[in-house]
Amino acid sequence: MRFALFGLSLVTGVLWGQVAPEPADLVLRHGTVLTVDAKDSVAEAVAIRDGKVVSVGTDTSMGAWIGAKTRVIDLAGKSVTPGLIDTHAHLLSTGADEIVGVDLGRAASLAQLTELVKARVDATPAGEWVQGSRWNEGILAEHRGPTLAELDAISGGHPVLLENVTHHYAIVNSAALAMAKIDVSTKDPAGGRIEHDTTGKPTGMLREEAAVRLVSSHIPAITAEQYKMSLRSGIATMHSEGMTGVKDLNYPVEWSAYKELAGTEGLTIHACSLIWAGYSLESAKAALNEILQARKDEKTLPGGDLKVCGAKILLDGSATGRTAWRYEDYPVDARHPASTGHGFSTIEPDVYNKMVLLFNDAGVSVGTHAIGDRTIDLVVDAYAEALQQKPTVGLRHSIIHAHEPTEHAIAAMAEMQKKYDAGIPETQAEFLWWLGDTLPGSFGLERAQHLMPLATYRKNGMIFAGGSDYGVTPLAARYGLWASVAREPLKGTFGPHPFGMEEAVDVHTALKSYTIWAARQIFAETETGSVETGKWADLAVWDRNPYAVPTADLKEMKCMMTLYKGKVVFERAK
Repeated sequence: MRFALFGLSLVTGVLWGQVAPEPADLVLRHGTVLTVDAKDSVAEAVAIRDGKVVSVGTDTSMGAWIGAKTRVIDLAGKSVTPGLIDTHAHLLSTGADEIVGVDLGRAASLAQLTELVKARVDATPAGEWVQGSRWNEGILAEHRGPTLAELDAISGGHPVLLENVTHHYAIVNSAALAMAKIDVSTKDPAGGRIEHDTTGKPTGMLREEAAVRLVSSHIPAITAEQYKMSLRSGIATMHSEGMTGVKDLNYPVEWSAYKELAGTEGLTIHACSLIWAGYSLESAKAALNEILQARKDEKTLPGGDLKVCGAKILLDGSATGRTAWRYEDYPVDARHPASTGHGFSTIEPDVYNKMVLLFNDAGVSVGTHAIGDRTIDLVVDAYAEALQQKPTVGLRHSIIHAHEPTEHAIAAMAEMQKKYDAGIPETQAEFLWWLGDTLPGSFGLERAQHLMPLATYRKNGMIFAGGSDYGVTPLAARYGLWASVAREPLKGTFGPHPFGMEEAVDVHTALKSYTIWAARQIFAETETGSVETGKWADLAVWDRNPYAVPTADLKEMKCMMTLYKGKVVFERAK
């Protein structure tokens, strides 16, 4: 039956009895190859030469490609997919955070969190900064982060800054507030909020990057070498998870680290950078100049592994921090007994519209962070207006996160995709898992049923691209595959299925969102994203077949081998 099915879905362009002009460098056979081509064909073997796929077909057909020097790998029934691609990660900055700070994501209670911070305090020279990140109130037993008083009690005079897992808010201690000169008279910066108690005193909670930067700007900058260390480490992690491509948000110093590594050591991933555009038209103009220069730079680098994808704009906050901009107020509950409002836009709408026009007119793709429904409407309207003023097909403007799009937004995205190849949601299904014990409380149980409406996107003829938002969630796309299908939270604080199953998709669709659809969002779909002749041999070998296993097994898949441009860059020890 297996061979009958293969015959029906034979990869386009594979000729039976084809004579190879010269032997392949590498052949993988005796497996199940999920090609993710236009027909979603399934094959048994792949031949590779000069880094590219030269044949996809049956085990028998591979004989013509095997010569005296061909390496032959017996897959022994394992499965092959295209290398997975993450369309939204903070690869460099998260890795750097882990070098200079303490990872608080493993803390399951405030006692464990303070123990980790205290250990770092004790090991840090007097007066120097203590940093930590990734604390998650959805995992912490107390369902909250530490307070200023709790930090003061263990900090020993050190200034302390601890970022939440979303990286949209942070708690700092009194020494950090003093160093930044934040007191009762300090006004909120544009795009950020300084939280105050009922007496007007700062609580130590800083919401959004603009407010956190008031403190973080006093911390010694991460060095270029530390960025390169984090990049090497991040790439190694990606390889171990079958990942061969990423879209990463970069500031100029981070782009420089990418560029230097690409020029000296070479990259073994397809890396596509979004350059930070800031919060004003002036900062956007500066970012545009950086992007245009970076486009010149990328042409001088060997390998073609690094490119600039476009500009990144942060337009609202996070749902867990209740700063994402919504039409309705956030729910009042036991943890939030008083109204917390409906969030805010980090940029004035008219300014944002001008920023989008600037980039669109210059032929630059825009990726906008938008979580709340009100923000998403603003984004799709701005994209539609810009494309109407200067119609351009293929810029692939994206809506990053797109948690709760309105019917208007979905219709607008569908129309833009058909007409302009733009308006693509870049979603993070892993949030439903990793933040799944907080999000239902932020949106309310009814609205939670329709967060990240992947099935609705497909019903409207749309594509979407998957990502992790690493370091919010782990750097492992298999979790996103599973979460797209399962929609299950980590602990089940709001029940086992607070997100319902109406918006779940099947595993075939989920895999497309991390392969061929993701490849489109890094402008590389003709080079990678599917297993087809002429494309780079970016492949992941798995211990099980994602098309055939129970949903729960998707999360437990192990990558056994990863190839990038035909070279084995990871092989799991036996």
